[in-house]
Amino acid sequence: MKTLFFIICIITYYTVSALAQPGNEKPDNLKDLTAGCIPSSASAELNVNNVRALIHAGGDMWWDLMNMPKYEVPINSGKTALFAGAIWLGGIDQFGQLRLSAQMFRSGGVDYWTGPLKTSGAEMATTTAETCAGYDRIFTITSQEVETFRDWYNASPVVQNQLYPDYTVPDIIKEWPAHGDISQNYDYYLAPFFDANNDGAYNSDDGDYPYYDFDNQLPCNDPLGSWVPHLRGDQTLWWVFNDNGNIHTETGGNAIGLEIRAQAYAYSTNDELDNMTFYEYEIINRGTYTLDSTFFGIWTDADLGYPYDDYIGCDVGRGLGYLYNGDEMDGDGNINTYGSHPPAIGIDLFEGPFQDPDGIDNPSSYDSETGQLLCDSNIMNGNINGLFFGDGIPDNERWGMRRFIYFNNSTGPMGNPLTAAQYYYYLLGYWNDGTHIQYGGTGGPDADFMFPGSPNTDPCGWGTGGVPQADWSEETEGNVPGDRRFVQSSGPFTMEPGSVNRVTIGAVWARTPFGTAYNSVQELKRADDKAQLMFENCFREIDGPDAPELTAIELDKEIILQIWNNPVSNNYLEKYKMKGNIVCPLDEDGNITDCDKYYTFQGYQIFQLKNAGVSLDDLYNTDSAKLVFQTDIKDNVAQLVNYMWAKELHANIPQEMVYGENNGLTHSVRITKDLFAEYSDNLLVNNI
Repeated sequence: MKTLFFIICIITYYTVSALAQPGNEKPDNLKDLTAGCIPSSASAELNVNNVRALIHAGGDMWWDLMNMPKYEVPINSGKTALFAGAIWLGGIDQFGQLRLSAQMFRSGGVDYWTGPLKTSGAEMATTTAETCAGYDRIFTITSQEVETFRDWYNASPVVQNQLYPDYTVPDIIKEWPAHGDISQNYDYYLAPFFDANNDGAYNSDDGDYPYYDFDNQLPCNDPLGSWVPHLRGDQTLWWVFNDNGNIHTETGGNAIGLEIRAQAYAYSTNDELDNMTFYEYEIINRGTYTLDSTFFGIWTDADLGYPYDDYIGCDVGRGLGYLYNGDEMDGDGNINTYGSHPPAIGIDLFEGPFQDPDGIDNPSSYDSETGQLLCDSNIMNGNINGLFFGDGIPDNERWGMRRFIYFNNSTGPMGNPLTAAQYYYYLLGYWNDGTHIQYGGTGGPDADFMFPGSPNTDPCGWGTGGVPQADWSEETEGNVPGDRRFVQSSGPFTMEPGSVNRVTIGAVWARTPFGTAYNSVQELKRADDKAQLMFENCFREIDGPDAPELTAIELDKEIILQIWNNPVSNNYLEKYKMKGNIVCPLDEDGNITDCDKYYTFQGYQIFQLKNAGVSLDDLYNTDSAKLVFQTDIKDNVAQLVNYMWAKELHANIPQEMVYGENNGLTHSVRITKDLFAEYSDNLLVNNI
């Protein structure tokens, strides 16, 4: 008897008065108990997608610790978009003393060392040289490795022999750094793992594995802060470092007592995420000091190909700092430069630290229904680009980018920081002598954000005391393009002893094959919007309409197929509607357009398959699958277009998927022909 195979497709349419001066400091027990650790030498590549990024276990990244950039995009092109980067964190303790940890080029030394810090006892917030050396490593793993292990472990012996005859558990899973040495007062739980038998101990022989949330069981970006640590990405680099392994020789700052658990991750996709990398920092204050006026920052030396022809800017609403070419040709177009139509690179502070609790749900300046910015309700509380404002939940608000400033590769008030106080001033968005930025360059009001663009991305004047200002960019100021470095920071917040905060940043790259260099900035913003949406959705795919029920009635030389939806279906009565991770396309001028951000049900297609081996990837291959029926809602929609990612163009290309008859839905279809039959009339024949 010959079997007919069918597939049915659903169609869906802070102010600091003074910093502590030398000679006024209180005794610093953290400094007295430093361990004599040596600087980290471990590195690893994040390279699963269209980016090759070198990450160091010592808190810096994107360079080779000598003088070469190592953030290559596109991968294997020889072209790099970032030179170096590192996180900065500083605040004022209860004695008025500045405590700060930061890193740039290790020119004078380092502020960070590898490994955890002790959690209790007389040596609390310290470590040993042996511990630093033992954790001088980045643990690199892929979600596919872990998923394969889980499937193998949970399979029966018969299935293991059939499907995994030569399987060996990877060393990275066996050696996962799940636990610290509690006999030496380190935290027992370090790298996140799934505890299959709930015994509290990691053992891959028990089916435990590095924790990827394969089954979407964890709450997505839980706004209440009850975060369950887990891994993200198709490829993940995990490591732990601290700021009290030795004296701070990079900044000269006093240690805080930070233990930072970090992961860098990326996704291999067929869209803009393929050009992005992400960095999550779980920041634990192991020290005994409460820090006030604390700011977290990311410092970036972003050399876009040729390093001496760049401009910088920021998008206030997006929390995005970016760098783009200051002219229409990057360098001379040689293999190490981007040439014509150069790209843009940006750093987005996707989630900053929690704001200090105040017992209320702080409101938003955005309309809850439309998302429209309402300047007449301008609220200076950080909702400009933070998270969880006006959601009905008190004390879950998170800072976004609250300061943005650049500095030159030079000396002086606008040059490289040399002291801890100068680093801190940059975190505060001041020049390194403690003077405010002035909007527009000189003579304007004090400003929190440099170069918010043209048009101005701070239309409500969030960075200028609520008073909107004119456009301000490097072009409007008439700057000469050059080598730019910038700091974007988040705060202020209070960091109590034992507190845990989590910050996530991302590097976004985009390029358009047409228009000016600034067109790539517009495309960068569009890609960043998608990344933010995906991040807020925990990089989960949007669930499409549930598959309908299909009833087949066999008649003489005929099959009747009836389509219906169960009442528990998300498409019952064909009412499916879901807001997606949708970013609208660009118009002819390179501006982001308005578009419908919801997926709605539109109709069905039914395909006959040649055999049971045909997959969804073959659906539009007429040698394997043929369309036998199509029906769609009668409305003003007939043509459905997908934007398919073209790696060679670094752009989304429209592709028509459906051109419907637009005659209204039909739920019953007669099948009278076998479109893959070898006889001439193709008519169905019963019982063969």
